[in-house]
Amino acid sequence: MASIQRVRVGSTYVYRPVGMDAWSPNPLAPMEGEPVKVINPHGCPPANTMGHCYVESIESGEFCGLVLCNSLTPIAEARGVAPAPHQVSSSRHS
Repeated sequence: MASIQRVRVGSTYVYRPVGMDAWSPNPLAPMEGEPVKVINPHGCPPANTMGHCYVESIESGEFCGLVLCNSLTPIAEARGVAPAPHQVSSSRHS
């Protein structure tokens, strides 16, 4: 079973649609490869609830809607830079 990536509110990521984001794109969704910031709009479920989060465009500041957490790649990783030690996640496969 595939694991669900967790994201942090306020952090920036590159949007690379997977799963439902790729099959049934949201009209507000960012373009593939666009940098986005994870947000928690007032009155909405917090980021990582059921593997989803809300994002806004870094470039325009516009709300982009709800996306899968797995559609987001950390900026450093997307640029080929090794993540900082505190960003490294250990995954255990059973």
